Amino acid sequence: MKEFIVALVAAVFGLAGTVVGAALSARAAKKGAVLSAQATLQQVRDQATVDQAHWLRQQRLQAYEGFLAAWDECLRLIDSVGLPGDSETSENNPLKEAAGRMTERARRIDILGPAEVAQTAEELADSIRRDVTIATKLEELTEATIPTATESMTNETAPAMAAAREAMQETRRQMRELVAETNESGRPLHEDPRTAEIFENFQRAQDVADAAIARAHEDGDRISAFLDQATVIVDELKRNQEARACTRERFTTAARHTLASASPPTS
Repeated sequence: MKEFIVALVAAVFGLAGTVVGAALSARAAKKGAVLSAQATLQQVRDQATVDQAHWLRQQRLQAYEGFLAAWDECLRLIDSVGLPGDSETSENNPLKEAAGRMTERARRIDILGPAEVAQTAEELADSIRRDVTIATKLEELTEATIPTATESMTNETAPAMAAAREAMQETRRQMRELVAETNESGRPLHEDPRTAEIFENFQRAQDVADAAIARAHEDGDRISAFLDQATVIVDELKRNQEARACTRERFTTAARHTLASASPPTS
């Protein structure tokens, strides 16, 4: 009986050992599988991060290149065609359209980032838009002033000056003839009946000349006022263009830093 109990106990312990061993083996296998799965997942995540960084870099590169292409187009148009008003209507102006493309591409950069590049891109787009706005203001001032002033000088002031000059020359001729005749006849000048009429004609010619001179002064004042206003606008345009050089340098530096980064910063 004792032998039977001893054998049974040994069998139980043997079975328990087998069960425990199996449990330990299963746990070890599970842990290994979990670690392997975690490693695989981390590799997938790392690769996804690398792929996303590469995709973002490519998208940014395309956005930056597209923006600079629009920028260069604006500068080319300013150099070759000029600012608004040269030959195109305001509804169909190539510089205005190019500035619009700059603005659209700056918005794309704002989406892709980073913030510093997006901000400088928007500043550059604003600068070109200000060029268009300022130049349009100069164009409108010119169109509102120069044609009217030119028409006034051509059709009114110049004819008035010519008429005044002719009237003065005629009255001087009449006076010279009268003086010559009175000297020849020995009669006093004031006794000649034509003297009063000639003096009246001279006064009328002087009035015409005074009116023509006043008109010429008005034209001159109008042109002077235009030049003063135009100078202020041109100075504003120059300041805007000078400030652009600094902004362009900031954009270029920020874009290069972003594209050179191994892991480009997110927006």
